[in-house]
Amino acid sequence: MQAPTAARPAATVTEAGLVRKHTALAAGVAAFVVTGCGPSAVSASSLGSYVAAVEPIRLGVNHLLENADPVIAGYRDHHLSGEEAATAMGGLEQRLATYMVDINGLQPSDARLAGINAPYAHTYILEDAYLNALAAGLSNGDLSGLPDTQSEQRDAIIAWRVQLEVLAQQLSLVLPGDLQQAGRGEIAPSVSGSS
Repeated sequence: MQAPTAARPAATVTEAGLVRKHTALAAGVAAFVVTGCGPSAVSASSLGSYVAAVEPIRLGVNHLLENADPVIAGYRDHHLSGEEAATAMGGLEQRLATYMVDINGLQPSDARLAGINAPYAHTYILEDAYLNALAAGLSNGDLSGLPDTQSEQRDAIIAWRVQLEVLAQQLSLVLPGDLQQAGRGEIAPSVSGSS
């Protein structure tokens, strides 16, 4: 779930502190997974089944969010009216809502996988809320009230990815290569420069 965005200004002291906090959080999660849980009780079959169930959802959302950039660009360049852009974004939000239900409906039989999935699945709820607010903002021409949950989403996605990678290493399983991209880049479609 990544979309390119305009360059950001240099991090402020507060942002730098948040970056350190988020980095420490991801490292703590990885340390917990490696040392705090002992040997993995997750079977290779369970992990493989979980990843096989998640991949079409994750990849579908990534593809869906790629379609948000042309809508935002069309609005910004005045090729789409606010109402047209809102309608298109609303359609994307409705499709995301299906994926949100799918990922939140996954019930891994393994408790550890269920615990790994829950915070990751919550990121879909946050993304759905963002797209909903974005559609409303495009409709009324006010994009100032968009929720800022990118850091929370990124932290959860990176923790999810790291936990899966650690389990895969323990079980000598190979994860899909593109999983490395999860949590990198921008999480929500950028409206920087929108008017």
